[in-house]
Amino acid sequence: MKFEKTGLAFAVAFLVSFGLTPLMRLIAKKTGAMCYPNSRSVHKVPVPYLGGVSMYIGSVVAMYAVRGGDASAFRAIALGGLVILVVGVIDDLWPLKPWQKLIGQIASGIVVVRLGVSISFLKDPFSGEILLLGALAFPLTLLWVVSFENLINWSDGLDGLAAGIVGIASTTMIFAMDKAGAFHVAPEAAALAGAALGFLPFNFHPASIFMGDAGAMYLGLALSVLSVQGLVKSAVAMSILAPILTLMVPISDMAFSILRRKLSGRPASQADKDHIHHRLLELGMSQRQAVLAIYLVSLCFGALGLVSGFVPLSTGGPLAGLAVLCMFAVAYKAGLLSLGSKKDGQSRSRRG
Repeated sequence: MKFEKTGLAFAVAFLVSFGLTPLMRLIAKKTGAMCYPNSRSVHKVPVPYLGGVSMYIGSVVAMYAVRGGDASAFRAIALGGLVILVVGVIDDLWPLKPWQKLIGQIASGIVVVRLGVSISFLKDPFSGEILLLGALAFPLTLLWVVSFENLINWSDGLDGLAAGIVGIASTTMIFAMDKAGAFHVAPEAAALAGAALGFLPFNFHPASIFMGDAGAMYLGLALSVLSVQGLVKSAVAMSILAPILTLMVPISDMAFSILRRKLSGRPASQADKDHIHHRLLELGMSQRQAVLAIYLVSLCFGALGLVSGFVPLSTGGPLAGLAVLCMFAVAYKAGLLSLGSKKDGQSRSRRG
């Protein structure tokens, strides 16, 4: 029965997102909601925005349709997601300054916490002892939500990249939740996966529509909520490692970008063309090849996270650490930690 609801949530989200995306593309063209090429763009012609709206509607409709998952997660994703979706649409059409967008991200995080999603305690993965966070719960949850919003937004640099990564991460979460005994959140994860993958056929290279900041930040918020409700509070090794490892490419890319910009004396929010996906293009890969390569790495990391659930944490932890070290080695070899940026840009993602 639990898999039936999960499958239904995925199917509804996929079909709604797939069906609405052409409509949103038409609305974007009619209203002038277009992403025009600039010095940092990899696309050469104007592409419609508003793809994030179809993913939001698809996932929320699916979560409501099954009505058997986590009520707090559903409310937080629906209402907190609406806040960040509106902020993102505004930023796509009338670019916001970084601090203005940050205020919107914090506002969405506050909504999430107020609706009952909070990192209020953690479990010692070795002893199972509960650590109450008390007053730290609120700022820690805000940081978690905002970090995920920016994590996915910064990864939205090539056609289909962010949607595919979120689809992989959400699907991995379903299996991790089942192993961790947190399957009550699986319908929401399935809905998010379905919405992202339903949008992907229109967003894969050559993209006919972009998700924009609106879609990327919404997907990030939804992932943050799911991880808090279903995974962070569990003491099962898989529940800790699987989602983090699946997102290792964007997590590493974000860390390298901040470090690189700080070391070169630039603001962390200043965009450049030194992200992992940009470097893959410089190595001679096409957009499709670069995106598929990152998909493959994400799948491998996700599989490693799932496998870690069948071994003691004393073994799974070192495996995860080895994976992180390998990512750093590859990043160093590719020059991702170099101080210079070949083409610095303004603080604009597709981006950033």
